[in-house]
Amino acid sequence: MSAAIETMTSRERTVAALSGKPYDRIPVNLLISDHAARVIGVSVGEYNRSAQLLAKGQIAAWRRYGADLVNTGPGLSGIPEAIGSTVAFPDSTPYIADYVVKEEADLDRLKIPDPEKDGRLPLFLEAAAIVSREVGDQVPLSMTTSGPFTTAANIRGTEQFLRDLHKNPEFAHRLLRLATESIVRFAEKAIQVGARPGLADPTASATMISPRQFREFALPYLKETVQRITAFAGVPPSLHICGNTTKIWDDMADTGVGVLSLDDIIDIGAAKERVGHRVALLGNIRPTAVMYLGTPDDVRANARECLAKAWDSPKGYILGLGCGLPIDTPPENIHALVAAAREYGRWPLDPARFS
Repeated sequence: MSAAIETMTSRERTVAALSGKPYDRIPVNLLISDHAARVIGVSVGEYNRSAQLLAKGQIAAWRRYGADLVNTGPGLSGIPEAIGSTVAFPDSTPYIADYVVKEEADLDRLKIPDPEKDGRLPLFLEAAAIVSREVGDQVPLSMTTSGPFTTAANIRGTEQFLRDLHKNPEFAHRLLRLATESIVRFAEKAIQVGARPGLADPTASATMISPRQFREFALPYLKETVQRITAFAGVPPSLHICGNTTKIWDDMADTGVGVLSLDDIIDIGAAKERVGHRVALLGNIRPTAVMYLGTPDDVRANARECLAKAWDSPKGYILGLGCGLPIDTPPENIHALVAAAREYGRWPLDPARFS
């Protein structure tokens, strides 16, 4: 399919898809993340510690592949790091190497981080400002951060935090309060530089905690975070939770988010039937089995499968991955996904093309 089919910018296409209006082809939302380091030929550690490289990598990846989103972090580690946890930088995804809250008394010493001063948050904001100036009129700019539950786990340590839910719930709620206030304060600055916040709360997955625990410890803080961001931004953030979230889809929609990003292990057709009338859906191409380990033909087949299940979701549908893009995904597979959107997802969508 010729690229001439594209008559809209990424921004115009995404807005149209989420507002029920015609578009040239279905948007493709890839959380390119650290794969952008490969695009510009630097290490992941270098990429994650330079505002200029973050911006350069995201812009280069958008121009190279033609997907419909750029994202300058701070990811799952940025806010916990700004609060005081230590991040390690291998030539793969950065991770929390040491947690700041080892004893209950440690929490008393902590404060809500200043996004313009603490950790690498100023770096992410600077990168977003660069992207916004250079291509913000053409492509949506997102800044995805950890949700409250995952942020709390990444300052306490996941195993210990999950124990706290049982043994010291009052302390768990104090951790969640600090996490919530930190996220909202950062999100306000992200909005000021032209970015739309996104939330990723993988530790709140129903494969990690029960639906009852989700409703007690995760949902209230997610809902509050979404409400406060929406009040400031005028539009709600997106939400991704990993794993099998079937039992909490209604709760996820109850948060008030604008888009639910769903893991590839769930049936996005079932999600459409359950909550598609309440919230837009994004997903759920298999990131590892297909994008990383598969062939372009596998990618095209998976794209047809997702389109067949979710193309008519009432509140809108964006073709995307079930989780983050593996860093060393073959470029030909990324090109294949965008090409599939052009071929099978052109307006008006016709199920005969992808059934």
